[in-house]
Amino acid sequence: MAMPMQHAPAPPSEELFVTGLPMDCTHIQAKQIFTQYGGVKQANVLPVAAGKTAAAAFIIMESVEDAKWVVDHVHGNVPQGLSNPVTVVFATPRAQRPKGGMKGGGKGGPPPEMMAMMMQMMSAMGGGDWGKGGGGGDWGKGGKGKW
Repeated sequence: MAMPMQHAPAPPSEELFVTGLPMDCTHIQAKQIFTQYGGVKQANVLPVAAGKTAAAAFIIMESVEDAKWVVDHVHGNVPQGLSNPVTVVFATPRAQRPKGGMKGGGKGGPPPEMMAMMMQMMSAMGGGDWGKGGGGGDWGKGGKGKW
């Protein structure tokens, strides 16, 4: 019997999405942590959202093999130099990340699982009225121009 799939895991690639990093983790520290396990091209620590207790980062490894090794051996474990376990998954390919939604969307926006988590948090905090219009602002009302 097939189970319904929530989100298909991302295909193996050099790009990893890591959560559970220390709040004060910098891209330099993140790169040093993962250099222990293979070549790291780039580490990009994301800004820590209000209310979060850990940081997240995109880590781009030199090869798919290095990235697979990190997912297989570091996911759920405590990397040397850290005190808590980290979650390591293959990042959703940029082309498949949802566009827009948040302010501007940047380079493809956060991965779907992060968006779902943020939406849950927003609704839990009573802020689930996105897009239903607010009381503020009179844009488009009045004015005498020929718009």
